[in-house]
Amino acid sequence: MAKKILVPGAGIGQVIVLKKAREMGLKTVVVSPDGDYPGFQYADIIYYEDVRNKKKVLEIAQREKIDGIVSDQNDIPVETMGYVAEKLGLTGNSYTTSKIYCRKDLMREKCKEIGMPSLAYGIASDLQGALEIAGEIGYPLMCKPTDNQSSKGVFKVENENALNRVFDEVLANAFSGKIIIEQFMEGQEYIVDGLAIDGDYKHLLILDNENFNLKDICIPRGRTSPTALTEDKITELISIDMKINTLFGLANGMSHNEYLLNPRDDQFYLIDAAARGGGAFISSHLLPYACGFDATEMLIRLALGEPLDISDYRPASKAVCYICFYLEAGEILRIDGMDRIRDMECVLGIHEVNLEPGKKVKGLVDKSHRLGPILVGCDTLPELNNAKQMIKDTLVISTDQSNNAVIWE
Repeated sequence: MAKKILVPGAGIGQVIVLKKAREMGLKTVVVSPDGDYPGFQYADIIYYEDVRNKKKVLEIAQREKIDGIVSDQNDIPVETMGYVAEKLGLTGNSYTTSKIYCRKDLMREKCKEIGMPSLAYGIASDLQGALEIAGEIGYPLMCKPTDNQSSKGVFKVENENALNRVFDEVLANAFSGKIIIEQFMEGQEYIVDGLAIDGDYKHLLILDNENFNLKDICIPRGRTSPTALTEDKITELISIDMKINTLFGLANGMSHNEYLLNPRDDQFYLIDAAARGGGAFISSHLLPYACGFDATEMLIRLALGEPLDISDYRPASKAVCYICFYLEAGEILRIDGMDRIRDMECVLGIHEVNLEPGKKVKGLVDKSHRLGPILVGCDTLPELNNAKQMIKDTLVISTDQSNNAVIWE
């Protein structure tokens, strides 16, 4: 009899997991709110439920007698996955650990507990509380939901008027009804993706981050590996990342942590931590190319409790990146160059869900409104940089407002 794997969520990120599970001969149980989600077509059994309802998902898991629970590139179900795995004795992370990775307030508290450098912060559930915290920290600052993803409701706030203006939107994106007010810090951002098996952690991929040049909104336009950090700083970052994931309690699965290097004190600060593979197809496309193994298959096998050896998974040896863009507001009329880009040997994949003539675009509001990503892999960094420039020179998208509305930066 085929083993059963429960996948919480049916969005585009879980399609990769579901297709791989089917290739492996598994029976797939999908739990997701009803909607036009592409993952449903790869499900053997479907339950229309909110993946954040951990007790309901546990009931489903018990009813279906699942052998494992797995998801990737999605923060929303991580807490539920920890709860279900712990209750059923499945391979995964503890419920306590899962909550630390999902809630920024718990993450900040844990950083202080383990002695990691931390940004000044405070938690608020109403505007008055937010204003008081902002007064103590000082402007500029970052205002975020404590528990969401894709940079939804995340703003850089320069003054009290700006905080008044964005507060309701930030709070509306907070599932918990709480927001975090953090010290704003200048610096270069770095991302470390890693893997834990039975509590043994190893880093796999370090990427340099680049954001779009937008006022008050921090949205990545691209991430590139190998990093431009010096060898000494790479060693330091790997050590910090190891300490954080180990003391946060990551036992099994991928991690995707974001750090800022402060030029004033030359220290790394944890910006965010996630107990899942990198989004924008980092874990499903970039990491496998760079590291030489199928990360999705590995995650499924790990969730099923198969014996895996951390030494079999090695850090990146090739150059990879993703690049995104957005369009000036308008209606898409014509797309030129995409077929040529798709045929380039270096292109590992293109996410084109939002690219079609007739679609109206409003510009860039949060990370989910980016276009792309275009995923690129080469043997060396110079080859990768040449490929990125070739892609940018090739793509032309005309709208009713512009002959070429593509904005890369």
